Amino acid sequence: MKVALTHLHFRSADPDAAAKWYCDNFGAEITSERPLSTTKSIQLELDGEHMMTISGRAEGENPVAGSTEPRYGLDHFGFETDDLTQLAARLKSNNVKFNCEPWTMPSGSMVAFVVAPDEVSVELIQRPTE
Repeated sequence: MKVALTHLHFRSADPDAAAKWYCDNFGAEITSERPLSTTKSIQLELDGEHMMTISGRAEGENPVAGSTEPRYGLDHFGFETDDLTQLAARLKSNNVKFNCEPWTMPSGSMVAFVVAPDEVSVELIQRPTE
């Protein structure tokens, strides 16, 4: 039996701005937009794989605000890079907020955390080369 992760779905106060943020900062590409209930759904691809869906607040919904504080449930998701120093510089030039500056863990991996739209916590990691 095969099981595969197909996407991450984000609810956003401003889905267009959130989609643009992932495109501008991580090279995602908008592949489609479609109606979803009384809002819209934007599909993004990153690195050739369909992985993100961003939708707005539908009529009758009252979404709870996001938080970058540690929490139960989904705490964060991560992007891996081969050059965290370069990625961090690009993100800082785009005024992306870091809630944890790049640092090297005892394992040798370099890690940082940024704040995405709607207070989503995103880990950035560069694993050591062998």
